[in-house]
Amino acid sequence: MALIPVDNVGQVGIVKDINPWQLPPNVWSDGNNVRAEHGAIVKSPGYAEVMATCPVAPYHILQIKEGGNAYWVIGGLEKIYVHDGSSWTNITRQTTGSDVDYNATAAEGWTSTMLGGILVMANGYDQPQFWGLSAGVPSVSTKMDNLTNWAAGAGATHYPVSVRAFRSFLVALNITEAGTPYTRKVKWSTEAATQTVPASWDETSATVDAGEYELADTKGPILDGLPLRDTFMIYKDDSVYSMTYVGTPFIFAFRQLSPSVGALAKNCVAEYEGGHFILGRGDIYRNDGQKVESILPHKIRDYLFDYLDADNYEKSFVAADYGRSEMWACFPSADNTSAQCTKAIVWNWVNDSFTIRDVPDLAHIGYGSVDDPNAFTDWADAIPTWSAALGWWSQTWASQENVLVMASSTNTKIFRNNSGNKEDTTDMTSFIERTGLIFDSQLQPNSGVVKRIKAIWPKMEVSGSNTVNVYVGTQMATEEGVTWSSAIPFNPDSQSKVSVRAAGKLYGVKFESTGDFYWRLDGYDIELEDAGRRGSRSY
Repeated sequence: MALIPVDNVGQVGIVKDINPWQLPPNVWSDGNNVRAEHGAIVKSPGYAEVMATCPVAPYHILQIKEGGNAYWVIGGLEKIYVHDGSSWTNITRQTTGSDVDYNATAAEGWTSTMLGGILVMANGYDQPQFWGLSAGVPSVSTKMDNLTNWAAGAGATHYPVSVRAFRSFLVALNITEAGTPYTRKVKWSTEAATQTVPASWDETSATVDAGEYELADTKGPILDGLPLRDTFMIYKDDSVYSMTYVGTPFIFAFRQLSPSVGALAKNCVAEYEGGHFILGRGDIYRNDGQKVESILPHKIRDYLFDYLDADNYEKSFVAADYGRSEMWACFPSADNTSAQCTKAIVWNWVNDSFTIRDVPDLAHIGYGSVDDPNAFTDWADAIPTWSAALGWWSQTWASQENVLVMASSTNTKIFRNNSGNKEDTTDMTSFIERTGLIFDSQLQPNSGVVKRIKAIWPKMEVSGSNTVNVYVGTQMATEEGVTWSSAIPFNPDSQSKVSVRAAGKLYGVKFESTGDFYWRLDGYDIELEDAGRRGSRSY
């Protein structure tokens, strides 16, 4: 009899593109609603509704902090609203006191950027919008408006897909002009003065720095762009370009960085400390400013693009959770019923691990500070005991922190991630699974020997007095389906192992929870003995 130790179980995360019997023992073959953290696997945090009574279905969300105040701005298809911490205010553009509705689409959504404290938004079907400052700060009494000086007076019929700030310029990408699409056009403003929008976009004027350029050597349309240190990166659907400031007379120089890698849709690029994270066509990439390289092959690339809803792929987007060193690649799954994002591939850029989680029919995710609706603010509220504080103590206290805030257009709700352990009001099912283990009692990989599994010794913690379910699976051949045992409850407060009786040439283990609690798995041991090469009865 031997104990097979499996430690550092959060080092790699989940790999679905390689047959499990080819994987190292600490790599997982399946899972959902889990994270990799400090070498362990933990249950994904829950989420709860914030800023209740959202007035419109939100398709975009961002936070602005100015003058000691924090504002959450949401873009609907026709309206834009802001939440000042206590209530919602309609800031949709107006004419003679009435709203002038927008023409945004669910497929395109919005992009947003900040230039000198001024919010600028674009949707591809309206003139760019800006939220002007009042005495140098935002004000809920100020309405959004068509971008001043946009496109030298012809802007009423010029609609950019995306507008982004770079240095003190605004950069407009993929512009429809008077009904004609210029999908490869880049247009930039003259430099803006402090706390103002640019004074001109006139590329024909010799007295300003405005200009335009067509990225014509690849045929794909521009989808989006984002600054990367001192360079602006432009992402088409089939290539990547860099845009670098060189001063007069040309202002910007353009260079093709990749002729074959592109973004999947707009809002599919986000910045992290190593560069840009890109959800692309057929892969996930990182761009460090010098090269673009794949980070997904042989992990869960096939899973992602086989499971992606091909009819709604343009609704995919990415979000950065800087507090947890994670990037979320959110996408509509093939079995979704909402045509919005229902799944996320989560990449931890510190340990290069991948996990998977559900998301609640999302159109976009913002990052900022908002109160936790599940928190308690008084020590007496920690009932019945200290163990009722789920997860880290700082997560349970009501102080604001930087978290992901999710816009669910299907539910017309805003959710705060990292709040409790439920999916809003529903218990979350989380599991992590490994099949295809073939180590024998000598700790050698051996697919020819039958192993009798006697016990699983989890190295884990569970909040409160809750239990997780442990399953053991067995196979006699790689092409045979896995036979799973019944669920066996495990409580680390009172148990050190799970006793089982199962046999197979290949074996596996699964840990699952279905309740309102937190758990962390650092590793486990498998107690087994060899039963010979010619087979063994199954228990």
